[in-house]
Amino acid sequence: MHYQTISYDLRPDGAAILRLNRPEAKNAMNGVMYDEARELLARIDQDPAIRVLILTGNGSAFCSGGDFKYQQSQAARPEKERLAEASKLALWLGELDRLAKPVIGRINGAAYGGGVGLASVCDVVIAHAGVKFCLSEASIGLMPSMISPYVVAKIGLSNARSVFLNSRVFDAEEARRFGLVHEVVSEDQLDAAVEKQVQLFLRCAPGAVAATKKLIAHVNAHGEEENFRHTVDLVSRMWASKEAAEGIASFLEKREPSWRVRSPESALPKDSK
Repeated sequence: MHYQTISYDLRPDGAAILRLNRPEAKNAMNGVMYDEARELLARIDQDPAIRVLILTGNGSAFCSGGDFKYQQSQAARPEKERLAEASKLALWLGELDRLAKPVIGRINGAAYGGGVGLASVCDVVIAHAGVKFCLSEASIGLMPSMISPYVVAKIGLSNARSVFLNSRVFDAEEARRFGLVHEVVSEDQLDAAVEKQVQLFLRCAPGAVAATKKLIAHVNAHGEEENFRHTVDLVSRMWASKEAAEGIASFLEKREPSWRVRSPESALPKDSK
């Protein structure tokens, strides 16, 4: 399928790559990008052949946030239409956050505003050492509204106040200390670090990964009593599952489980310059 604002690749081993593809605008997001990315994400979520998603940017930036011309064009629209447009990013972030496949954020360049929001919903985030991050909204009279639930959950209240309220730029190492980024590498090692994570995810059972992602969200949002009931019920059902039976049998029989993909180590498709 031809896209205007994103590009998509699917490797034979089940690793999918979604690139924000507006390099001339530092991958700034607009309504078309939201629509295209959400449509693609829905297909990825339903495709059992896809095991892991890599989210990255094309060109020199990961994502510079919301496109200012797009945002400016919303001012004169009726409130109902503004609400519909504003909901697109919120919906996309929620869908990425709940995706049944693990999401690796390959932060190849600057991540500002909504770009920080996108990084916040990735399960593993790898950035190169030269990347700069910024929640720049307050400096231009805006608010980081739709991204705020995910960024605050990722970096915590104190850290959020220290970067939301003054719009200061921070580097990849500080982002790692905040918990926004999990690994910082040199630019020439970015693809190798992402590939290592891909191979780790491909070792794991896809059903267990999807269920565990839901489990993490559930236990984080509930108290001790509900979590006791929920987790006991999950284990009871897990013991009777085909995936658990295959996993335990493969371990006892000293063989690879059926879902394990042996793929030659391969570089990700290169950025377009």
